[in-house]
Amino acid sequence: MLSRFAENAFWMGRYAERAENLSRLLLMTEIFAGGEDSDKAWRPVLQVFFDEDAYMQRYKTITALNVVKFYLCEANNPNSVYAAVHMLKENARSLRHIISTESWRQISVFFSDVQALSKRRLSLSELSDICSDIRTACFTHRGVIEGTWYRDEVWRFNRLGSALERADQMTRLIDMKYFEYDRDDDENVAPPDVAWWNTLLRSASGFHAFQRKHPVDPDPADAARFLLLDTQLPLSVRGAVRAVAYQLDRLHGDFNVEPDKAIGEALSALEARLETPPERLNGRALHVYLDHLQIEILALANAIGARYFSPSA
Repeated sequence: MLSRFAENAFWMGRYAERAENLSRLLLMTEIFAGGEDSDKAWRPVLQVFFDEDAYMQRYKTITALNVVKFYLCEANNPNSVYAAVHMLKENARSLRHIISTESWRQISVFFSDVQALSKRRLSLSELSDICSDIRTACFTHRGVIEGTWYRDEVWRFNRLGSALERADQMTRLIDMKYFEYDRDDDENVAPPDVAWWNTLLRSASGFHAFQRKHPVDPDPADAARFLLLDTQLPLSVRGAVRAVAYQLDRLHGDFNVEPDKAIGEALSALEARLETPPERLNGRALHVYLDHLQIEILALANAIGARYFSPSA
């Protein structure tokens, strides 16, 4: 298989996960903003993606509706839902002779629906329905792939990209309330309360699963540990990293596509970090831990790109 086809499949997986997570993040922010149109309520979204400068060049002031537009339908924002679904379709276009017809059709309809958002006059009252529709389209996309794609290297690379992006995006979602610890003392910043963690668990489709594991008086730190480290939750960081390791192993075992030393070292470092979390997953300790995870996920992504997608490899 040509390396460019492997890369197209890999990025299809990443962009689909990115679109889903963006819709989850926007909806969660809106819930906790409670209709508040303030800098404090909406700036964290920009900060978690390092988009403040790009946003300010476009909109000048931070308002809820402008941030929503920036992340839903701004074509020039590479971190928007529009950009993610557009790139999902462009990578799929390169694989039309490989992927299923059903998959291509679903992606085309998905992109058309997202395109239509940029032509509408959006309001915050519509955000819940819009985000729900985007997530449903992402779930459908995943189901069509699982139900129709041939189980060859293309499918493996797609699943690899999806799992890697899931790990990265979950750390960003959790870090929404902890970026402040980069600037303030622990005493000056109250950690998120139980209500915030409950909403995050619901957005990650993990609320009922969490209640089954912690039925009595759960602590917010238990929720953090569950989303980061639980092995049975599909959206947990550890679950995603295990999926990455599995896909790399099957690429080697089934198709003789062997990971190199750099991938092995990056994956081992990430797995070791997940095996040694701080004793208390809250406050500044959690923020620093999430930072380390993000750096190591990026290192693994770079190693995968250099090994499998570089023309000189």
